[in-house]
Amino acid sequence: MSASETDLRRGLAVLEYYRAQVESLTQQQEIVRVSLEDHLRARETLLRYQKAGKGAEVLVPVGANSFLVAEVRDPERAYVGIGSDLVVFDTIPAQLERLEARIKSMTQAANAIAQRLQEAQGRAEEQNAYVQDAYESLQVAKGERT
Repeated sequence: MSASETDLRRGLAVLEYYRAQVESLTQQQEIVRVSLEDHLRARETLLRYQKAGKGAEVLVPVGANSFLVAEVRDPERAYVGIGSDLVVFDTIPAQLERLEARIKSMTQAANAIAQRLQEAQGRAEEQNAYVQDAYESLQVAKGERT
């Protein structure tokens, strides 16, 4: 195997690594996006529930674009999951504060992933150009030998 063939194979392996990295970051970005949307929906629901006031009928989202009709009993408190299958009955302002902290954290994570994704895509594009050049050089070299 010639040096240019070895370079081409090595270049293809590096390119495949970068492509896998881009795919992984894209999946991470999607997971964070879905979670962020879920938190934003929860914040909006809590705000509207609180604003509706006691006795009002509200639509409560239950997922998959489905809703239940409910009557507001206590517009200042609601149940919230705090992790490890634990649920607490807490004030809506406290819950909103918790949600805001999570939203901020997820937004920062999404921005970091987007930056890493952009960098990985740039490296993949550079590597792709390198592989194309190596392939063309190999073709020229083979053409000269025959």
